[in-house]
Amino acid sequence: MSYSLARSAFFFLTTQYVFVMRNNLSTLFFLLLGTAAAAQAPIICGNEVFSHIVQEHYPALHHAFDTTFEQVRAPRATDRSPLTVNVVVHVVWKNPEENLHDSIILDQMAVLNADFNRMNADTANLRSIFKHVAANADIHFNLVDIVRVQTNKEFTVALTGNNLLAELKSSSQGGSDAWDTEQYINIWICKIQPITFGGVVIGQILGFAFPPNNLGHWPANSGAPMPQQDGVVIDYRVFGSNNPHTVPVPGGTGNLIVKGRTPVHEMGHYMGLRHIWGDGGLLGLPNNCNQSDGVDDTPFANAQSPFDCNKNKNTCTKIDSFYNADMPDLVENYMDYASEDCMNMFTQGQVDIMRNVLLGPRAGLLSPMVNTQSPVSQVIDFRISPNPASDQVAVRFNLLEKTNVTIRLFNTAGQPFGLLASETYPAGIHQRILETHSLTPGVYFVEMRTEQGSALQKLLVR
Repeated sequence: MSYSLARSAFFFLTTQYVFVMRNNLSTLFFLLLGTAAAAQAPIICGNEVFSHIVQEHYPALHHAFDTTFEQVRAPRATDRSPLTVNVVVHVVWKNPEENLHDSIILDQMAVLNADFNRMNADTANLRSIFKHVAANADIHFNLVDIVRVQTNKEFTVALTGNNLLAELKSSSQGGSDAWDTEQYINIWICKIQPITFGGVVIGQILGFAFPPNNLGHWPANSGAPMPQQDGVVIDYRVFGSNNPHTVPVPGGTGNLIVKGRTPVHEMGHYMGLRHIWGDGGLLGLPNNCNQSDGVDDTPFANAQSPFDCNKNKNTCTKIDSFYNADMPDLVENYMDYASEDCMNMFTQGQVDIMRNVLLGPRAGLLSPMVNTQSPVSQVIDFRISPNPASDQVAVRFNLLEKTNVTIRLFNTAGQPFGLLASETYPAGIHQRILETHSLTPGVYFVEMRTEQGSALQKLLVR
């Protein structure tokens, strides 16, 4: 199967429209075809709009994306040990409801860890014909810090220009500066304003992410499109499975089901995955069941799911060479647009790409993880802030049940440097303070150990 540019994804809930593009012009015209009286407006992906913006305004970046994905698809004898990445969540809020509570952010981290490690409770809902390709990525997410910024800005993606919410990622423009994007996954949460045309709301973006970048051979000043913009953006209403806010489904059919799978989907893009239908159908792109996401074990499809869970859906009636059969659409896959309570799996081919990305163009994200029998996040969520630190650092963790916890500090040689705590804590959110003013500036590691295993986070002391 061919593998072309993997593009950042946008979710749209819209009245039906099409995009007509003039060659060599940064202009997109929207022709509204649906009406407000429609029983249920279709859900359309704006992935191709992002591709248009990149190709028109950042041609070097477009070429670098192509090169990156050809590299990560190549077979590689990879180490199958756990891969751990550190995450910084930026909550950029204008109205109080946008300033999400810690419990919602911690819940989303638990969803990411469960879904990427095939420990989500709904794995049993996968159809038997696909169970042999479902895979555990063994990728673990450590929440390092939550940065909160109050702003008076409103954030809108300019489909007719080249604005990909750069201001959201800049403190001087009312957003929040990224932490080092080579070492941390930055997730920005904000209210993404609806897309309008002629004063009429035609769509709602729920999230987007840049695919891998930061390759050493890239031209100067190319990136995502700049390195400090790399990361994931999520609308505040779809972050966390315990989020109390709602997103209406167009057509008056109720609210979108939110289970924390929009960030899982976008994290898949960030780690190199395309939509399972190969992104055909809009902006003049063909849509004839020959488009591929570059993954052999995701069957061909010619359209995304409309946020439902139709397991009888088969949009490409052709023999799939991997399965040697005519296969239904894999609606349970996180890279489709099925209902969030329908999604429950990545395939082995998708896992191989994500791990190759983390061992290749995003290798700077990796941090050590030791002696972990099972993901610690199933019992605790562990973060340290501020990081880097000067005078003191807070070690915060969320226990889902009464647990014995030991917290220690190590130097880079792996020698224990101090004991912060060793006691039994009840369920709930807890915090321990580590004084760092007497420490020699440098790199340390904070270890948290429970009966379920242990995990490390890197601490920089200035």
